[in-house]
Amino acid sequence: MIDTHTHVDTRPYEDFEAMALAGITDVLTLAHDPMRMSTSVVIKDHFERLFSEKSRVGRSGLRLHVCLGLHPRIRPDDPDKCLELLESYLAKGDRKVLAIGETGLETGSPFEIGLLERQLDLSVKYRLPIIVHTPRSNKLMVTRDILDILSTRPLDKKKVVVDHADQETTPLILDGGYNAGLTVQPSKLTPQQAADIVERLDAGMLVLNTDASSNPTDVLGVPRTVHLLKMHGAVEDKIKMVGELNARKIFGIVPPTEAMR
Repeated sequence: MIDTHTHVDTRPYEDFEAMALAGITDVLTLAHDPMRMSTSVVIKDHFERLFSEKSRVGRSGLRLHVCLGLHPRIRPDDPDKCLELLESYLAKGDRKVLAIGETGLETGSPFEIGLLERQLDLSVKYRLPIIVHTPRSNKLMVTRDILDILSTRPLDKKKVVVDHADQETTPLILDGGYNAGLTVQPSKLTPQQAADIVERLDAGMLVLNTDASSNPTDVLGVPRTVHLLKMHGAVEDKIKMVGELNARKIFGIVPPTEAMR
């Protein structure tokens, strides 16, 4: 199984061990807003911290994949330098950035829209997947705005995940041709709600995650949802797609056995 959206810099080692024991093999950690992201200097320190987490997480047996982006809640004094910094990590290639993220919209302000649009351009330029945040408040309205913005760029839709989708927004995201991220977290979707969406809609365009962070978190949200699907008698191929195969296809993650060859 793969957890496609976490913030491992906020979690203790014991969580990673529990995830590995539950059958998770790969975890994506995304850039976010763990503090006041005031300047590009702070953001650079945050990016470096995410890469340094590889060894800590790896001791549990999990493979950690780093995604870098500018979260919509940040308000740096030097946004242009922040974007230049992000691009420098994407261009160097000495340390693999799996995807751009997380980016997106929180309120839909002009500042957020500009930040999102420029990161979409980077996704196109460097042919990288991109993970797009949708907010808790006004989710439907803001998701529609995001889909409108996505439609203005020549993106590979198969490499776009519109995340934190719910029962109302998932159909819109799928109708737009994008992948939807189902976040199994106490304040977002329960495992039952996520399983219901998987059973009702196109499983080939859905991925699961926990958004594990400093907020209330169930780090086993992905295996709980997979277990519920099995209990419900869901088709095994569908379970495999949402639990692992879709993420491998979107992000180009090879199975652990192949990576060892």
